[in-house]
Amino acid sequence: MDKIFYNGIIKTFDKENRIEEAVGIKDGKIAFVGNKKEALTLQYKEAVDLQGKLMLPGFVDGHLHLIHYAFVESTVKLFDCKSVEEIVSLAKNKLKEQENENPKWLFSRGWDEKRFDVKRYPTKADADAVSTTIPVVFVRVCGHAAVINSVGLERLKKISEFETVKNEIDFETGLIKENAVQFFYSVLEKPSQEHVELLIRSGIKKLNEKGITGVQTEDLSSLPGKDWQLILNSYNNLQLKNQLSVRIYEQCLFEQMLDFEKFINRGYRGGQSGEFFTVGPLKILMDGSIGAKTAAMTDGYVGDSENLGIVNYSIEQLVEMMDLAMENAMHVVVHCIGDRAMEMVIEAMRISQKKSDRVDVRNGIVHAQITNSSILEKMKQYGIAAYIQPVFVNSDMDIVESRIGKERMHKIYAWKSMIDMGILTVGGSDAPVESFDIMENIYYAVTREKLEGGPKNGWLPEEKLDVEEAVKLFTVYPSYMSFTENVNGTIEVGKRADLVVLEENIFEVEVDKIKDIKISKTIVDGKMVYQA
Repeated sequence: MDKIFYNGIIKTFDKENRIEEAVGIKDGKIAFVGNKKEALTLQYKEAVDLQGKLMLPGFVDGHLHLIHYAFVESTVKLFDCKSVEEIVSLAKNKLKEQENENPKWLFSRGWDEKRFDVKRYPTKADADAVSTTIPVVFVRVCGHAAVINSVGLERLKKISEFETVKNEIDFETGLIKENAVQFFYSVLEKPSQEHVELLIRSGIKKLNEKGITGVQTEDLSSLPGKDWQLILNSYNNLQLKNQLSVRIYEQCLFEQMLDFEKFINRGYRGGQSGEFFTVGPLKILMDGSIGAKTAAMTDGYVGDSENLGIVNYSIEQLVEMMDLAMENAMHVVVHCIGDRAMEMVIEAMRISQKKSDRVDVRNGIVHAQITNSSILEKMKQYGIAAYIQPVFVNSDMDIVESRIGKERMHKIYAWKSMIDMGILTVGGSDAPVESFDIMENIYYAVTREKLEGGPKNGWLPEEKLDVEEAVKLFTVYPSYMSFTENVNGTIEVGKRADLVVLEENIFEVEVDKIKDIKISKTIVDGKMVYQA
């Protein structure tokens, strides 16, 4: 053995759900799982005493934006702003810091009008107050709405996709929504590959600190310039240099069929894989968010009954993209928050899956927030997984009922219902929208309470998960959606030695203390990549 970990509580999550005391590792794989006495009789190069701590399979975040997280960390962060004036001040200060670098644009993200003393959106005039010579953008926390300055608006008018997004632009206020936000990235100068690789490495370091050994991430449209080939080149180069310590399963977002066809024509296919980077599913962005009132709803929003949200594709367009994915070994995951979006996407998946001769199709809906009994039954019937974000409880519980009305609150954010029905349910964070701290995510899934506590008994308490199911959201279940259930997700001989050790036993502490548990060790491919 290269290394043994002994004197621990090893929660294997294997078929027998065994709890053992020791794990042995050889050549990056698990070579032994058993008791401490037997482990210490083995030949090994190094032994690590776990001192009674809990070891689990390495955590996997089932949906985030790794590169965009790292990018946002390097720009102007607006998540804690209490006013539009504070946004403007932070942006001005950033420009002043960069004045010797001759910046070509200024990007900021994270504002939420609900947190403001005066609850209003920023405007074009606010962005113009920062600069009238370079594009300035203030992106809302959800990423589905933003405000840009006059220079940004003029640049946006000149992109080739302008005609398809002009209805999502308010030229008076500078407010842009949905695809207009996505395509605005193309007016900004793209970074170098060296800089992209730096962002990836910095993001991965933070993930390892939280016990994360794998991610299913959407990155291809995440940076200025919207150059998906640049992103793929960066990941593959880091993989060649052995500089990835998180396994990357790329959810490949394309807004236009033309771009997806280019991707396929360059030879990319689902499942193309190295040890640390794999081409995953086609990702489609179907609607918006509850916060921005752009999630596609069957009935309108409270106080705004004519607003049914936004859908980016017809069923026919969805089927066309899904068919091309299915023909090229890619499954499909689709961002849907509103019930109307989900109904359309489920129907498109049904049509596309029926036409295909593929047996093992692992399609999914990302977010799946405003569900109902009918939608859940269809997801079960067609084997459609749900990618959920427990961390959304913290912010969404304050706004959902005011947006959709009390009568539509049944079977929303319905995680326990999903699991009880046999719908595969994968946990994620959607970072940088929210934190990828796995302990916090598990806390939200179990308590349905805010980080500081409350409401009493939790929000929609009938949908609480027990601790074991909540942990599986970030270990066992994601492995199935990346087709790696035979090599990841449980602690068994022959599987990858991707492991996490916690400072406290999550199955024994009071549930309100789960969020405070610290990571002791993160092991990837048998190597210690983080140690407290």
